[in-house]
Formats: sequence, C-alpha cells, structure tokens
Amino acid sequence: MSLSIETFRSSEVSKRFGFYYDKAMTHPIAVERDGAVRVVMLSTAEYERLARLDHIALAPKELSEAAFNAIANAQPVAEPDGSDKLMD
Repeated sequence: MSLSIETFRSSEVSKRFGFYYDKAMTHPIAVERDGAVRVVMLSTAEYERLARLDHIALAPKELSEAAFNAIANAQPVAEPDGSDKLMD
C-alpha cells in the first residue's frame, strides 16, 4: 500500500500559511525542509482518530510477549452469560 500525500516546501507554507492550513483541514499535507519531509499538518479530528488507533493491536505480532501469552492461556468463562441468544 502506497501512502500518497501532497508535499510542499516550508518556505511556501510559511508564505501562505492560511491557504495550507485550510488544505490540511481536508487532508494531511507534508511539509518539506532541506529536501526532507519534517512535519505533517492534519486536522485535529484526524489526529484524534489516529491517536485512538494507537492502542489497538492489529496483528498478533504487534502484541507484547506478555499480552500474547495472556490471551493464548486465557480460559473460557465456565457459565454462559446469555450472549448466545444474540445469535438467534
């Protein structure tokens, strides 16, 4: 998967900050300085969405060994909790 993001020079962003601020409200933009991307501007809503994802493990390899072992060794609940009725 390739991440495509518009990139702009910092000198241009500093000259037209309001324009790029508005642009960043609709999609993230990268700001380049000395030939390398140094920062990304994005809306608060997008930042908060990404921050919420920060704690979610998407694959077993992303878990710590302790967390993986805790899940692997977990025992099922002895008594049914009635959630099987949700499947009817």
